[in-house]
Amino acid sequence: MNPYLFPSLDKGPIVIERLLGLITPDKVDRPTHPGRFTPREVVAHLADWEPILLGRMKAALLDSGSSIEGIDEGERALAMNYASLDWRAEAGAYADRRNATIAWLRNLSEGDWDKFVVHSERGKQTICDQANLLLGHDLYHIEQVLDAAVGRSVGTW
Repeated sequence: MNPYLFPSLDKGPIVIERLLGLITPDKVDRPTHPGRFTPREVVAHLADWEPILLGRMKAALLDSGSSIEGIDEGERALAMNYASLDWRAEAGAYADRRNATIAWLRNLSEGDWDKFVVHSERGKQTICDQANLLLGHDLYHIEQVLDAAVGRSVGTW
């Protein structure tokens, strides 16, 4: 298992919270790149997806080898109305939901980490794969919020 997994999983919400503190209100609804989420939408997305990702790992534990369907993130953002949600409340929800994910992962046995689901777009994903995917997912979206926090203009990343 990735020795950095647990020390890193709790950092995503912490970094997002710190970066949000640097964003002025006029930038919270401005995407840093065409076709990408605004900082408000990023935080809503992270809070919304945390239980989805945990649910996928739980599905792997309960029914290893089962299938899961991909979800269109853009369509979900519209359906869940990310653009109107309170970004500070969503940041808190993201942190709380990540803590629940970490607690669940800490209770897995060594053999549980190899249980898997088959994603309709990405194929076989073990619980270990999915837990590590959370780290990459965090970093991808942290970059967006960082761009807004430091005022990086479109196309410079």
